Amino acid sequence: MTVWLYARMALLAAITAVTVCAPSLPAQAQQLKKVRYAEVVRTIFYLPKYVALANNYFKEEGLDIDMMTAVGGDKGTALLLAGQVDVVLQGPETLIFVENSESPDKVKMFAAITSTDGFFLMSRQKLAPGAFKWDMLKGKRVMGFRPGSTPALFFEHVMRKHGIDPKKDIDHITNIAIPARVGAWLANQADFGIFVEHDPSRLEATGQGFVLLSIGKDAGPADYTGFLAKGSYIQKNPTIVQAFTNAIYKGQLWSAKADPLEAAKLVGGYFPGVAPELLASAIKRYRDLGIYKTDPVTTPAAYNRLQDIMIEGEVLKPDKKVKYERVIVTTFAEKAKQTIK
Repeated sequence: MTVWLYARMALLAAITAVTVCAPSLPAQAQQLKKVRYAEVVRTIFYLPKYVALANNYFKEEGLDIDMMTAVGGDKGTALLLAGQVDVVLQGPETLIFVENSESPDKVKMFAAITSTDGFFLMSRQKLAPGAFKWDMLKGKRVMGFRPGSTPALFFEHVMRKHGIDPKKDIDHITNIAIPARVGAWLANQADFGIFVEHDPSRLEATGQGFVLLSIGKDAGPADYTGFLAKGSYIQKNPTIVQAFTNAIYKGQLWSAKADPLEAAKLVGGYFPGVAPELLASAIKRYRDLGIYKTDPVTTPAAYNRLQDIMIEGEVLKPDKKVKYERVIVTTFAEKAKQTIK
């Protein structure tokens, strides 16, 4: 990716990024070290992070999190490279794109939060268990995701695995922005589509869409979302990065054991207008599938699996693969596992 493209992405990010306020902290929070943080999108897919915020795990670690929602991995990358945020939560493909770009700033991932894709393929009609056949997509309007993004890459990988050519066999809709996806679905702009929770639970509850399968379960393990920062930031602020990772790991441990409804009520403030029962349904679905990671370590196998999918999706050339050691930092995650029980 070129410098001019990142400049353009930075301008888009400044225009479209949506600031989201976290719950207020006590007066002593002013003594905490501030971390400017952007999540790629607001979703219960990132439950452990919201748990860490709601349970004040970041505060316990001496951090004050200033959170915003970037509404897209391209925008999150732009915010990070422009120095407008310190940490972003998004797909690891960013690491590889930036490493292969002309940008003088390189990006590292220091903690992971999801074990695979969190999207679900949905249809307008409810089908009996086992009744869905991939050939049903042929000739249909299928709502995918932004080209080159992890949701798009994983969905296309799974389609190819089942004999569907995303470029030839379907009317592949990839230009609908994140905030407009549910509205487009309700306006009947697609016959099938992929959605991340809590949207599938909401659509099923109203009879407006039905989950067919988990893209992540079909694709298999591949660390899908992680916490990224510039290498220079990590080098200058190792104490902050360690504290951030510790808070995430605490959130992961809590999320692995909590009752789904209890968890939904705890983080409900980050999802205004969404019933706790609906969030609980989404949490249970993800946990049953093993999609929430229970520790923040990224393995070489999970990282290389992502690169294989990127090569298959023709967004990465084989000779441009980036070694795990160049972009993944595991010391903070390993230390968190050793010190927090």
